[in-house]
This record gives sequence, structure tokens and C-alpha cells, in this order.
Amino acid sequence: MATLLRAAARSGLVGGVALLAAATTVSIASAESRDLEYSCQFGLEMGEDEGTEGSGGTTARFDTAIGSAVVVTTGTSVPLDPFTGSIGLPEDFLQMIRDAQIEQIEGGGVTFMIVDESGEEVVVEMVFPSTPVPATGPLVLELTGEDVPAVTAEEGTNTLLAGDVIVGFGEETYSGGMFCELVDEGDTAVDSFVAEGVAASPTVTASPTTSPVRPVVVQTDFADDRSRRDTLLAGAGLAVAGAVVLGRGGRRAAARRH
Repeated sequence: MATLLRAAARSGLVGGVALLAAATTVSIASAESRDLEYSCQFGLEMGEDEGTEGSGGTTARFDTAIGSAVVVTTGTSVPLDPFTGSIGLPEDFLQMIRDAQIEQIEGGGVTFMIVDESGEEVVVEMVFPSTPVPATGPLVLELTGEDVPAVTAEEGTNTLLAGDVIVGFGEETYSGGMFCELVDEGDTAVDSFVAEGVAASPTVTASPTTSPVRPVVVQTDFADDRSRRDTLLAGAGLAVAGAVVLGRGGRRAAARRH
């Protein structure tokens, strides 16, 4: 547990997979999810001290760029950016922070969601700005997505379900974080859209038959080695990025499906 919290707290943006979302036209006018129930484990470390841990419940809600009554072509890449959300700190965790005389916190996190019908997993990195710690009352973190992926539109309804959440924050003298498991038994949908039809295939016009002209190509072992090296490095980079997200989360939590 301590390792998970240290990793989540010091991760900042919880570095991970940056997926490029292809552009498509989607109206930005949707209603966010309802308040969703979570069960959290949390902890706070001060300097070299072992730190304190606890558990408690909270609520969170999320919203994406998907508008109301959106219909797209099957196979379209539907962007979720801008992605926003909010999550409250469990009361005992907030009191732990107050007792440590921390006046404000800033950091980020990650949420693991899923498209119910297709099973497509959606990992969204999030940040929250410097937020004052109130002397009394609740503390709600306002989350903004970064490197937000797109989802592929499958034929029919596509429903994005909420999932587990990790939040971390810290400075040189302290680090804190929490892992929150979705326990809500109700509707956990964040947004949905409908996909219909298939995009038309482009028309290919055959060129007049001509004798092939073979260009002179100078290829060296060095060029071949560099290309192979770049391919291997790119693959390794993606593998490491994925491992960071999964490792810092303790486990990859799929959204609850109904």
C-alpha cells in the first residue's frame, strides 16, 4: 500500500500512454455523470517518516466532449477531450492533511474507464491546480484531462463507463495519494453516443500501364541498423509507458459493467 501511495503521489501526471485523438465533429454540450460512489485507500508521508494510512468513502463525477444525442459514422474516432471531473477527499484523509499543516495541494491522477459494449479500455490522465486546504468543511479536487484518448465508434450504442481512480500530490517535504475503487451499484455511465453506417471507401483510379522505373537506392548497413533501432526504441517506449500506468496503479481497474 505504501509503495502504491508513494508512486501515485510523486507521479504528478502519472506519466503514461499519450494517444493521439483523430478529429471528428462532436457537439460539446453533454451532461456530466451523476455522483458516483468510491471506496478509497489513502496515505500521507512526511519526509522520511513511515507515514500514516487510512480508508474511507467519497464521490466523484466525470464528463467528456461527447455531446447529447450524438450520432457518428461507424469506425469514427470520437475524441473525449475536453475531459473534466471532480473528486472529494475522504474526511479522514482531509483531516490527516490538516493535521500535517499542509495549506494547499497540487497534483494529478489517472482514471481507468471502459466502453461497455465493445470492451475498449480508456485510460485518462488528469491534473488538478493548486487547491487550498480549508480549515473546515469538504475539499473537492477539480480535475482536467491531459493526453485524452479517443474511442473507436462501434455499430450501435457506445457507452463510456466510469472506473477506478488514482490521485497523487506532493512536494519535497511530503507526499500523499489515494486509490479509489468504484463501488457504485447504479448507473455508472459518463457519456454515450450512437454509431451508424459505414464510411464510403475512396475511389481508386488506375494509372496507365507503363514500364516500371527502378530508382537507384543507396542502402547501407548503418541506415538499416538505425531504422531497426528506432523501431525497437519506439516499441520499448510504449511498453514502458504502459508499465508506468499499470505499476503505479497497483493494478489496472476496469470499470464496473452492468
